Amino acid sequence: MHQRRVSALTAALAVALTLGLSACATKVVGTPVAAAGATTGEKTTAAKPSTKTTSGKPTASSAGVPTSGTKPAGKIKIKTKKKTSGYEDCDLLTPEDVAAATGAQKSSEKGCVQSTENPFTVVLFMVTFAEYDGDATEIEVGGNTAYQVKNKNGDCSVLVMLTDDPDEITPAFLASVTPIDQIQPCEVALKLATKAFDKIPNA
Repeated sequence: MHQRRVSALTAALAVALTLGLSACATKVVGTPVAAAGATTGEKTTAAKPSTKTTSGKPTASSAGVPTSGTKPAGKIKIKTKKKTSGYEDCDLLTPEDVAAATGAQKSSEKGCVQSTENPFTVVLFMVTFAEYDGDATEIEVGGNTAYQVKNKNGDCSVLVMLTDDPDEITPAFLASVTPIDQIQPCEVALKLATKAFDKIPNA
């Protein structure tokens, strides 16, 4: 049993970027309602540049994130504007944070992709495009619009809007959870997204 779990965990790690980042395929658009004088408009996603250059860090462009899809309607609420750059988003959540959220006895080293044991899970998080793919439910994190996204493969992600600036390429934070053992991935994703949101500096 342990060998099968390790094999499953290894496979999940190998495709973590594809699975996690494919939780970003539908562009979020709407009318910002936070800041007076803020401009609105739909951002195009064609030919987006990679926004992170840290060695070894996953980027949406390198993972081939889709840049078009169904566009849900609705207003984007921003209670607290957060910075989208000027910090290393792979350091936002420590292995201790991930272990606490999953209830795991052991977690891996820090980074945008982390795994845990007992229970076995794979977690991915990053500042990214305001896009998702899956069955989405609108929620709030820290008073900001967020989306809880469930996928057929059992993954669950929470995408939190950090800003309503229409010129910002990566205006959201994503926390995605791939369960290997039986856990509640949406609950874990929400805990991780909330923890990271609190750590991100205000704009």
